[in-house]
Amino acid sequence: MWPSLNTNPEWMEWLFNHPPFLVAFGAATWALTFYVLAVIDGWLILSKRFRLKGSFYGEVWPFRSGRMRFYVHFGNCLFVGADESGLYLAVFPLFRLWHPPLLIPWSEMSIISGERGLIFKTRELRLGREESIPLRISSSLVRSLRESAGEAWALESVDV
Repeated sequence: MWPSLNTNPEWMEWLFNHPPFLVAFGAATWALTFYVLAVIDGWLILSKRFRLKGSFYGEVWPFRSGRMRFYVHFGNCLFVGADESGLYLAVFPLFRLWHPPLLIPWSEMSIISGERGLIFKTRELRLGREESIPLRISSSLVRSLRESAGEAWALESVDV
């Protein structure tokens, strides 16, 4: 026998007929999704030590892409900045839940030697001496960060 085309569970039908609960369900799903991502990608761990307390006044490159732990991809939603004090990372405000802006001192980072990628060249930074959370960004962005950091750039290359 063929299954019925109406396969919606009763709770789903009830949810769609009660808009306030549908909105609450959507908001809870949104919050849970970003919490799980913050745990997986390592941002939550980094925010315990490197959460930005004030404002960042260095140069910022908006809408950049990057990959963090377990290949969590931030597609064109990262704001990456640099000055003498360190690396600034923020996520587009719509996706900022559980991802507060970070300012990571240069002394708390290392860079993996060598580029990766055939067409789009990337470099990997390791964020936090204790945490060692990977951040893979474009090689051209790494060069821009180095220029903005000036003499404060003291990242040591690490072979993996």
